[in-house]
Amino acid sequence: MKSITRQSDELLAVPMFVATLAILTFFAATVQIYLTEYHHPHSETLLQVFMWLTLGMYPVFWLEAAWFFWIDSPRKWTALSACILPPLRLARRDMQSGTRLWLPVLGWRHIDDDLHEEVERDLSVPMIIVAVMILPLLAIDFVWTEQKANYPALQIFVETGFSVTWLAFTMEFIVMFSIVNKKIDYIKQHWVDLLIICLPLVAFLRVFKMTQILRLQQVTKASRVYRMRGLALRVWRGLLAMDVISRLARLSPETRIKTLRALIEEKQREIERLEEEITEIETTLATAKPPKSEVDSTAVREGEAA
Repeated sequence: MKSITRQSDELLAVPMFVATLAILTFFAATVQIYLTEYHHPHSETLLQVFMWLTLGMYPVFWLEAAWFFWIDSPRKWTALSACILPPLRLARRDMQSGTRLWLPVLGWRHIDDDLHEEVERDLSVPMIIVAVMILPLLAIDFVWTEQKANYPALQIFVETGFSVTWLAFTMEFIVMFSIVNKKIDYIKQHWVDLLIICLPLVAFLRVFKMTQILRLQQVTKASRVYRMRGLALRVWRGLLAMDVISRLARLSPETRIKTLRALIEEKQREIERLEEEITEIETTLATAKPPKSEVDSTAVREGEAA
């Protein structure tokens, strides 16, 4: 019979995935409206709506964590991460053993190298499509900056495209980060993706804080805040362009060969480490056991004494 924790995991998997996707979407819209260079007459109202929608989703994750604490789940403390950063709930491991997770289409799966390769392969195609779709937006943003300022609808279209891109990058990173076991190595290999995800958040918090300070001091905020917004957006889009180029470069056979060779080298190093560990254990066992000659002589002496 399934435990209460496992039943809860299976019952909450789909609704909590939807809730996490919703809060990510609300936050992406909040950042887009706040950092965009174009301001619609209703921008302030929309900003407040999406910000309150984002904050209003937090109790959902608090209630889930409280439930797992109430039933004393084996991994209940891991639920606290989603209370602070709800997006981490997107592909969280199960609360029973931490060896399974739920993903759309795939359902509940055990976490192993096969799942890692399968998810990475399945995500590569849509992420390449996102990368290709973002190229026209980058061209409009970098080349036709002045023309874009004259067409508010075009500006909104570009900013929305960037928000969708941020959402896709964030979801991919969270899912893969949850699956891999060597999380530090994954961060080192995908540090650009992490910057693309975190930079809008940092820029939003810094600019929001500065806006509050300037309001308190009753000083005009426009010039300095807009300069910070512009700088953050330029850096973010530069990183995005670099990442898109990198993803498209991986499609070439030469790059694929280099990637596979690097993977072989990594596996060989891992095998060498395992062999060294086996050798150390064998050495420890050999030193712990007395030599066979000593055992035989001891047995002979005991036999003679008898």
